[in-house]
Amino acid sequence: MRSFRRAWRRSLVVVGAGALAMAAVAVPGQAEPADDDTAADEWPATDTFPDEDVAPDLAQKQEERRSTDRDGQSSSTMEDEPDEIVVDDGVTQPVFDYAGAVREAVRIPGAVGSGDDGEEDSIYVDIIRPAASDGDLDVPTIIIPSPYYHATGRGRTGETKPEPGGPIEQFPLYYDNYFVPRGYAVALLDLAGTRGSTGCLDIGGPAEIENTAKLVEWLNGQGSAYDLDGNEISADWSNGLSAMVGKSWDGTVANGVAATGVEGLATVVPIAAISDWHQWFWHNGVHFWGHTALSLATVIQDINEVPPVSECTQVRDELARGGVTADPADELWAERDYVSAAGDVEASVFVVHGKNDYNVKPNNYGEWWDALAEHDVPRKIWLSQVAHEKAFDFRRDEWLDTIHRWFDHWLHGIENGIMDEPVADVEYDVGQWQTYDDWPGGTPALLRLGQPEGPDDPRQGVLSVDRRNLVPRQQSFEEARRPLDTVVEDGFAEDDERVAFMTDELTEPVRISGSTELSLRAAIDGDDAGLSAYLVDYGTAERTDWTSDGGLRDLSTVSCFGQGTEADTGCYPDVERVTRTRPHEVVARGWARASFVADGGLSSRGSDRLTWDIMTDDYIFDAGHRIGIVIAGVDTSIHQRFDFGSSIDVNLNGSQVRLPVVGGTSALRRALD
Repeated sequence: MRSFRRAWRRSLVVVGAGALAMAAVAVPGQAEPADDDTAADEWPATDTFPDEDVAPDLAQKQEERRSTDRDGQSSSTMEDEPDEIVVDDGVTQPVFDYAGAVREAVRIPGAVGSGDDGEEDSIYVDIIRPAASDGDLDVPTIIIPSPYYHATGRGRTGETKPEPGGPIEQFPLYYDNYFVPRGYAVALLDLAGTRGSTGCLDIGGPAEIENTAKLVEWLNGQGSAYDLDGNEISADWSNGLSAMVGKSWDGTVANGVAATGVEGLATVVPIAAISDWHQWFWHNGVHFWGHTALSLATVIQDINEVPPVSECTQVRDELARGGVTADPADELWAERDYVSAAGDVEASVFVVHGKNDYNVKPNNYGEWWDALAEHDVPRKIWLSQVAHEKAFDFRRDEWLDTIHRWFDHWLHGIENGIMDEPVADVEYDVGQWQTYDDWPGGTPALLRLGQPEGPDDPRQGVLSVDRRNLVPRQQSFEEARRPLDTVVEDGFAEDDERVAFMTDELTEPVRISGSTELSLRAAIDGDDAGLSAYLVDYGTAERTDWTSDGGLRDLSTVSCFGQGTEADTGCYPDVERVTRTRPHEVVARGWARASFVADGGLSSRGSDRLTWDIMTDDYIFDAGHRIGIVIAGVDTSIHQRFDFGSSIDVNLNGSQVRLPVVGGTSALRRALD
């Protein structure tokens, strides 16, 4: 076994620069949950995929695809591969032959035995790497762990792996096509209880996280692996460093493995990923619609057919608690909370998320980012207007350039300036991005809830930086089950099932960046209440229609990436952004069960302090628009099925919002002057 090397490579052979330019494309994604009460077994897990075939010419394009890199270098001309990577203009060049790459399958002894038989889990991994790595070339590894390789699939075309049993010719996604020719290995790992791996799916627990970390250990020379004939093999082709990348569940595992602090994991790139599994199921005492931890494990493990869930009773008994346990401190959830372990992260982290992703909700990137910052973890973040989507689809050109340089820096040690660039890229208008050296940028600004000041004021309630008219001191609403959009539309209209508060029209733009906090003095006339709070932009504009397949639409054209073969072309549909023009936009959301967020629990005194968060966002309210806060009952597209039917009286004296305004209260005052 070669020694584990962390030394960065700096002086490398140079070849002619290859153009990285790609055709500009836009974005697709997750549909907004239906307004009706959808049965849990009809919901997706943490990802959604097109129901119909996309890009009609994809099959033809794949048949015609020659093994040619986008920069024009054909793999057929690469007769003599170099024994080291080649760098030009700060990036690795595609000098290794994809068609002739080594393809192998290995089994990694797991860290736990998650099945009822107690036998150690065996984790199945498919690997592709340059043929030169069988010689003197040492390469890092890009790991993509997933429960979706057997069924459902990855990416917009739902790519799966064939049945396990030997080296595979088609590796889902584009990482292999693009990075193997540039001197990387790519490893696709089947999570425990899926496809070729034994054990039980335990929803972010040790069978997922600790088992996956064993692959990182093998790659850095500290673990073991076996070929499919049972012979122990070494990763003597590895330079000891690895990355983990993936969307949704795949990126969630990357977060979890990073939180173990495993040696050799140089960077993780979580895309639309969970950082705390409790937050995917619960928020302030509200259980979200869709799956419980147990039903999610059942659905995914059943479609994988190995092993049957009847052999996973211990894991399933534990997961069953998740459907009734709202307390994030419970042992089940604490073990699946990677945010609290951010201090153990040794890898750099590149976060990618959609600001309108309410599958993996924004608190998953917001709280993770804050914890990483607290521990000074090297990091970068991209935030788009889309929903549950990946950067390869919503910002393809810039993404391939950036992830290329990111991996080159952290895995090959190339000093290419990636860490000297702004830490945050945030999209506001469609396709219009701004960069920041620090993020988030907001400072809490206090806005008070009040009454309209006169008969000519069309608002039902007022948001103000000053103490406004409180007579009468109270506004009331009835807790009811309603879909989000009907609650927030026409914020000026009277509505007995909500209260709506707005600022004056803004005289200049206001940017918020961070999480909002709502604090009410309220009386609940009933046993409890389900509550929703929405931060709303009241003003007409063209915006990403994230309710339409996440904000993206597949085109009939196709582009190819990296090198390809007849079996694995590296060709994918082009994508464009879907937009809509509306008089309002829900910027951010937060939910609560009153008894869960009441200071000291609900009292019989008829007045309680209810405080909860509205999730992280970064948004610009334009001049001429109004900032709104809408408070209502149960959100039918989010809340589980409960409805107490209570009456809620909001005491305006002492009810307030803390909004993360860039520039703080003084900036907000200027915009409201």
